[in-house]
Amino acid sequence: MIFLGLAVAVLVSCGRFADKEILFDNAVYLDVAMTDAVQNLTVKKTLASVERVVMASLAYPAEKEVVVSIAVEPSLAEHYNSLHGTSYPALDASHYALSSQTVTISAGKTQSDAVTLTISGLEELEIDATYIVPLTIVSSDIAPLEASSTAYYVLKRSSAITSAASLIDNWITFPTLDKAGPHSDIFNGLDALTYETFIRVDNFTAHKDISTIMGVEQYCLLRIGDASFPRQQLQFDGSGVGFGKFPAKDDAKILQAGIWYHVAATYDRISGEVCIYVNGSLQSRSLGQIGAEPMNLAMRAMYDGDNVEYATFYNAYQFFVGKSYDDTRQLCGDVAEVRVWSVARTQEQIWANMYEVDPASDGLIGYWKCNEDTGNILKDATGNGNDGVAAFDMIWPDDIEIPFYNKTE
Repeated sequence: MIFLGLAVAVLVSCGRFADKEILFDNAVYLDVAMTDAVQNLTVKKTLASVERVVMASLAYPAEKEVVVSIAVEPSLAEHYNSLHGTSYPALDASHYALSSQTVTISAGKTQSDAVTLTISGLEELEIDATYIVPLTIVSSDIAPLEASSTAYYVLKRSSAITSAASLIDNWITFPTLDKAGPHSDIFNGLDALTYETFIRVDNFTAHKDISTIMGVEQYCLLRIGDASFPRQQLQFDGSGVGFGKFPAKDDAKILQAGIWYHVAATYDRISGEVCIYVNGSLQSRSLGQIGAEPMNLAMRAMYDGDNVEYATFYNAYQFFVGKSYDDTRQLCGDVAEVRVWSVARTQEQIWANMYEVDPASDGLIGYWKCNEDTGNILKDATGNGNDGVAAFDMIWPDDIEIPFYNKTE
């Protein structure tokens, strides 16, 4: 496929299409299959239908109009299974439809109009079962490119979390925490604290030494990496609340790129206990220094513009998700189920409720499920009104499926 693309580029640059000096036969293919013939389609269990768009494409423009017929061919599920060692059934025809089964690629063009594959009645499918929807070119005026003539949509209605927000070159702000009032009051005067979320990091070295998860810079911040610290190890920086930087560096505690983790950090200023949990298991624990004063995460609200010098100096020192200090320490990856508590959650509570909690739970002061799948607002599920706002247009990744770490079956 790479060779084909390069060859076409060379021919175009040399003007050889005009001279008809073509070095290989033309071919038609499905655009999505050229990238990857296997199209994972994992959907949330509450979704009723889903759509995918596909086009027929040519390797290079043809002199005449090209007619291409496209259809779902259930018998090709066997071919997929033989290649991948699976036994997934083809999805029943009652669950899918094409907006058109015939498309035309005009003379001198390389792409047809878009065809929409609609898969419906998802609520009737078995949860966590997988089905194959093989969309293929069944006939064409030009021979299909065999390796890219079929797109296998691997459909799964998952019981897992299937939505997340991407923080690649982005972060989440909370405008309501900037002003004094009931919204910010619940984030201040805390005797205990828990941060927790699911993360999947794509690249630990995309930015500076630090990948920020959430919290307040140089005060109480959950992050990954630091100067002279493993670039892939969690660090809970409580420099402003009493326990310093925790834990010590340990190469045995590094995280891996591309893997979902549930991470949680707790601190009780009365006892001084600080803990980090990964996938519900205790990773690090210490009885640190007892905090001298209650903790304040909504620092700007405490001054509300009255002290301009302080407000300017502490512009970065406010609660964010995915940002600390400046614009170069984002989490290069995805987050889901972001929560802040005014209590130090126990290991048993964290283990039992990694995937969802009651928004009315005692001590839950901020809860952003990251399941909107569109737009730039993360709704605060607690009802406290502290919605998150993306700094830039939010990207909502497709085909999210966070593994269950606390299943006992």
